[in-house]
Amino acid sequence: MASRNVHPSRARFTRFKTKQPFEFGLPNVAAAISQKSDGSVSYLTRVSSLLRQQVLPRAASVKIVSDDIHLDVLPKEHWSQSFERKRVLFLIPADALGDCVGMTMFLRAFQAAYPQCKIGLLNTGRASDIFAELQNVEIFQLFISANMLKRFDVRIDLSEMAGWKDIAIAPVDCEGVLCQEFDISPIPLPQKTTQTGKTLQIGILPLASSPLRTLPPEFVSKSIKVLQQKTGKTGHISVVLNAYQGVKEAYKAALGPMTASDNIQLIDGFKTIAELVTFIGRCDYVLVADSGPAHITKLFGISGVGVYTSASADVLHGRFQNIKAWQSSFSGDYCAAPCGLAKMHATENGQIGCMGSLRVTRDKLVNLPNRRDPELVEKTSITDPVPCVRHLCTDFNRFGAFLGDDFKARSLPARL
Repeated sequence: MASRNVHPSRARFTRFKTKQPFEFGLPNVAAAISQKSDGSVSYLTRVSSLLRQQVLPRAASVKIVSDDIHLDVLPKEHWSQSFERKRVLFLIPADALGDCVGMTMFLRAFQAAYPQCKIGLLNTGRASDIFAELQNVEIFQLFISANMLKRFDVRIDLSEMAGWKDIAIAPVDCEGVLCQEFDISPIPLPQKTTQTGKTLQIGILPLASSPLRTLPPEFVSKSIKVLQQKTGKTGHISVVLNAYQGVKEAYKAALGPMTASDNIQLIDGFKTIAELVTFIGRCDYVLVADSGPAHITKLFGISGVGVYTSASADVLHGRFQNIKAWQSSFSGDYCAAPCGLAKMHATENGQIGCMGSLRVTRDKLVNLPNRRDPELVEKTSITDPVPCVRHLCTDFNRFGAFLGDDFKARSLPARL
C-alpha cells in the first residue's frame, strides 16, 4: 500500500517480544485453530489480558513492548477497488457470533469476486470456528507474528464499516453493509434439503448472551408441545443450552420434567463453537432466540423460526429468509419492542436493566454495566424477564399458531 492510502487502525494492539516458543488460546475453539509461535521475535495481539494470564506467568522471556500499537490500514474510501492477486489481512473487530456470521458471508462474496486473492483474518477469537467454514483462509485467532504480518499487501480494519461504533444499541447487517462498501454482490443464499423418510432433527436454542434476548423456560416448554403435536413420532427435538453460561443449571431446573420423552433431548451445551456449528448444520428445523445460533443457520439455509424482542428482526435477518421472524409486540409506558438495545444498560446510579424493567426513559441509560451481576442475569433470564420478553409468554397463543403454521408450510417430509 502506498503511504498516502493508509491511516492508523481503530483497533489497538499490544506488541510483545520473546525468543522462546509459546502458545495461548481459547477453550471453546477447535484445537485445529490453536496458535503457536513461529520463530519470530516480535508479535501483535489485541487480547493483552489473555497474554498476561496465559503466557507471561509461564514465560519469563516474554516482554511487552507497547500496549498502544495501531496498524496502517486501508481507509474505507478505498475499499471499492480490485483486490485480485493481492494478499489482504482483515482485522476482525469483535468475536460476537452473529456479527461474525455476517462477516463470513461477506467474505464468501469477497472470495467469489476475487478468487485469486489471499485472505488472512486477525483477531477471530471465539468466533474462529465460524470463519473456519471458509476455504483457503488463514486464521490468526489471537495474535500474529511480525514475519507473518509482512506477507500481506493490504490490511483492512472492518470496524470502519458504517454503523459499527453504535452496534450495541443499533444492530448492523454486517454482510449487507460490507458488500455495499466493497461494491461486490452477495453470493446466492444457501439451501438445505431434507431427505424424505428420515427422522426430523429439530433444534431449540433458547439462550442468548443477554436476558433481553433469552427465551423464557415457560415459552420453550409450550413451544415443545406445539412441535410435538406437529411431528408426532417422526421428529427428534434437542434443547441446547450453553456450557459456558452461568444460568444453565437454573434454566434446566426451570424447564422441569418436560424432557421426559423418548423424542426429546436436553443438551447442556458444546465445548467448542465448531461442535455448535456442526449441530446446527445437521438440523432440519430450529427455534432460536436472537443469538449467535440464529445467525449460524444462515451458513446452511436451515429452516425455522427466530424469536426477537429488543432488536429488530428486519435488520438482523438482512436478505436471509430461511428463518421466519417473530417479533415481540410489547408496548409499554417507557418503551416498545424493538427498542434497539442488544444488552442491558446501566443508569448513573448503577441500576442495571432496560427502559421497561427499570421504568426509565432511554436517556437515563447512560452506560454499559461495569460489573457482572449473576443474580440479576439469572432472575431476568428465568423468573422475572424484562417486559418485552415476558410478553412472549402472554402472547403465546398467537405465537403457537404461528410456529405450527410455519412448520407445516415448510413442507418438511414428516407425517403430519
